[in-house]
Amino acid sequence: MKADTPGADAASKLEAILASPWTTLALVLIAIGQQIAGHLDCDVSWFITFAERYVDGAVPYVDITDPNPPASFLVLAPAIRLARALGLAAEPVVAGLVFFSAFLSIALSAVILRSGAPRSRKEWGLIANAAVFLLLVAPALAFAEREHLALLALAPLLATLAASAEGGRVARPLRIVAGLGGGLAVCFKPFFALAIIAPALAIAYRERSLRSLLTAEMATAVGVCVAYGVATLVFFPGYAHYALPVIADVYQPSRETTANLAFRSLAPVNLALLGALLIASARGVAPAAVRVCAFASAAFLASFFLQGKGWMNHAYPGVVLALLAWSLFALGDDPRAKAAREGRLFKFVFLPLLIAAPFEFGAHMLWVNAEEHPGLRAAIERVAPPHPRVIAMARQLDFGHPVTRQLGGVWVGRPNALWVASFAAYLSKGSIDPERRALLQDYRRRDLAGFAEDVRLGKPDVIIVEDKETREWAIKQPECATVLDGYEKTGRSEEIEIWTRKARDAVAPSPGAA
Repeated sequence: MKADTPGADAASKLEAILASPWTTLALVLIAIGQQIAGHLDCDVSWFITFAERYVDGAVPYVDITDPNPPASFLVLAPAIRLARALGLAAEPVVAGLVFFSAFLSIALSAVILRSGAPRSRKEWGLIANAAVFLLLVAPALAFAEREHLALLALAPLLATLAASAEGGRVARPLRIVAGLGGGLAVCFKPFFALAIIAPALAIAYRERSLRSLLTAEMATAVGVCVAYGVATLVFFPGYAHYALPVIADVYQPSRETTANLAFRSLAPVNLALLGALLIASARGVAPAAVRVCAFASAAFLASFFLQGKGWMNHAYPGVVLALLAWSLFALGDDPRAKAAREGRLFKFVFLPLLIAAPFEFGAHMLWVNAEEHPGLRAAIERVAPPHPRVIAMARQLDFGHPVTRQLGGVWVGRPNALWVASFAAYLSKGSIDPERRALLQDYRRRDLAGFAEDVRLGKPDVIIVEDKETREWAIKQPECATVLDGYEKTGRSEEIEIWTRKARDAVAPSPGAA
């Protein structure tokens, strides 16, 4: 036994350090430094632009369009108003409010969990620091994405389910607040309802009772979703008219192959964590909090496959909840936790994936502030006027954002890219019936015609062209045949072309562009 004492002492000291409030502070500072060093992702940048246009009076899904529901930009509108009141750029205010929201979410979840199973002070410290790491440091490039915000909103409801399953009595006001957060999470994407339904059903099945389904938090979450759905139809009728058909006909059917989703994404990480957790806990019943996080993780993994895009931000909630489930399982003081920490699955699956989590979500790109397309910003600055008016002839939004905002420019397009035309053209290549093909061709024509109209009315100083192939394809379409008339190619960044107005056609910058 004496031979084991030095190792045991070292492990105890390490656990004390990892559970320390100083570690919490260090993690928070790392998370803040990470965001200061880098920039918000293209999706977030685009929705900031969307929110700004909305605050300025643009009609969503008419003057500016996107397939996502209104929560995607409404959640950012308060940050826009606050930034303007303080005379600051929107991006740091958005990031600051997300940090504040994360602290509220973690604190509220901790208060709720304390009504459940008892835990030692060290165990609380380890769990709290794991949560801070996973919710603030690990998101990296997924920071402030809808999936990140949804998980922050959902955490107190998951904590309520766990505490109740552990026999705790959560105060009704806390249950209602947790339900509000759960409802908000579903408002971002209906798929996220699975992350509430799955753990609630699992608890109900285990307890042979519907108690976990008929609660104040569940009623509140449902109420929020119903109110949001009605408000969307009433206040944003363009969503039903424009977005829902596009989602059903073009966006959702455009999917990665099952093989790519299963093997060339973060899905294997999620699956490995859940599989290893299942094996590690097979000899006994995992604590309720572990089961809640694991079922919610599996639900988010199902959502990842249902969305079918394979994007990093879509994978974030499932991976993080699987890591949190492991943390709740293996960082405790009971014999099962201690046995798990000695096992190979903890050492060779959980720990490596926990440490690597920020890099799985692009931390290495944040710390060097890597551009989505290196050199594009500098190439535009060389040929464009200050605060240029910008649009992109591109299939993906990351050609236009965040570079437009980084240039202090003005986005003049209604959508963020020609993704509808691109997806429609891709789907048309399949073996489909003539009616379906005609529908897709109509989407393609309307998207290209809208782009040409945005160029004509918006008079951009800069048109970012994804590559020669995209340009040649677009101008061969009758809707865009003359869209580059009056423009000339004046720069490039690798395959990306930069077209600016010819001198005789140049227009003075809009007064609002500065």
